[in-house]
Amino acid sequence: MKIFLEEEYGYRCWLWDTGKDKEAVLSWWAELETVMPFFFNPSQTLPFGKVSPLDDTAVNASHAVAEAYMHLHEDEDSFLSVDKKCFFHKGHKKV
Repeated sequence: MKIFLEEEYGYRCWLWDTGKDKEAVLSWWAELETVMPFFFNPSQTLPFGKVSPLDDTAVNASHAVAEAYMHLHEDEDSFLSVDKKCFFHKGHKKV
């Protein structure tokens, strides 16, 4: 599964080729206690797959190949969107 990853409201964008299928990614996300280890450097800290930075010209093209969208910031606002459904991780805190 390939995920278009937006870090902190457009600070940086990435394409994450997880190397896993949708069910495996959703299962990992559902059990995740916190996103904080991944914030500020997802290319070095996400636990599997390859995370590639996107420049402004690659952002639009990446939306076409991505199968999901992830907003990555803090525990209270990070989410994963797959098939137009929004998923929160286990450690998601409601504000």
